[in-house]
Amino acid sequence: MQLSDEDIVMIDDSLRHLCKDLAAAVFSRPERACEPEPFVRAMNLVMDQGFVNTDEESGCGLWEACGQAPQLALTLRSLTALARVNAALALSLHRSALAHFVLRQLGRTDMGVSHPGICLHGRHGIGRGELANWWRGQPVDEAVLRDVLAPDRPFSGLMQPQTQLLLAPAFTKGTMAWLLIQGQVKRVEPGHGLDELHDGAFEPAQVQVIALPEQQARALSMDIWHREWLGLLAIQQGCVQQMTEMARQFSALRFQGGRVIAGHPAVQIMLSDMQMALTDVRTVLAGQALNEAGFADLLRARNRLNDGLALAANVAMQTFGGLGYMRDNGIEKRWRDVNHLRQQSGGALDMQLMSANWCSNTGATA
Repeated sequence: MQLSDEDIVMIDDSLRHLCKDLAAAVFSRPERACEPEPFVRAMNLVMDQGFVNTDEESGCGLWEACGQAPQLALTLRSLTALARVNAALALSLHRSALAHFVLRQLGRTDMGVSHPGICLHGRHGIGRGELANWWRGQPVDEAVLRDVLAPDRPFSGLMQPQTQLLLAPAFTKGTMAWLLIQGQVKRVEPGHGLDELHDGAFEPAQVQVIALPEQQARALSMDIWHREWLGLLAIQQGCVQQMTEMARQFSALRFQGGRVIAGHPAVQIMLSDMQMALTDVRTVLAGQALNEAGFADLLRARNRLNDGLALAANVAMQTFGGLGYMRDNGIEKRWRDVNHLRQQSGGALDMQLMSANWCSNTGATA
């Protein structure tokens, strides 16, 4: 679905008003985790406005028609705006939209689930670097990929307790298949951040395996990981934008040494560091396209961008001094959210291995 400039302006305006309403109502206490029932209501409200498309027909939701630059930019702006309200809400909607996108690609829009989940990480281990070899069509150690992305592995990760359908990739018979796993979350434990989601263990009741031709499977796999990494960066960017705004407001009110701390050179440097990290991410996201060149650029840049955003979050906390670590002002929770997001779908070592394998196959430099 092609959107005109007027359509994009209208969607941006609608989301801005929706985020304002959510921030004033459901998430009026950002320092506290939102309860499950209002959290799901907030998700449903955003979906009812068309920001996640659950139908077979094309719409204007997250991750739709993102082969076109304006609509990719719209999706990333939307995730950033939602993350400024609540990171877990943005992540849930991002992954729900990704799951619905995969279901459309697989021709399975008949599952009848509003909030499917998606789990890309596989088993924990360094073997995920082999994915880059497979994406490039190079020889791979299939035993490693079968172990990392095993069809019968335990499924766990960030998910809502209400999740009833989980999508996950599995490497089998030399290619990537998709598992459609119906079941329920059996165990939830509090995580480091993103408190509304928790770390859940998913117990399968029924599993369907859908295989695609190898070339199509490879293209879909790369595309989904690309969208996932872009979405995570957009969400982290929104969190840090909100932390930066909180730090600016606090530094303009807090007196020390006879003047507001915003006038101190050290604080000015800290605020500048936050802005530089945000500018770096914004520049990379603005130049992204869902093609092989954009994929390679992001593969190489993700660790650097994650480090910059984590540093900006730390600096925002330092602006508050000891108050930043108190759980009653909201910045502490956002700090934990940013640091939890950077570990999703490939930590630093995984990304280094993927980038190194990709570059060794293309002759590029990391």
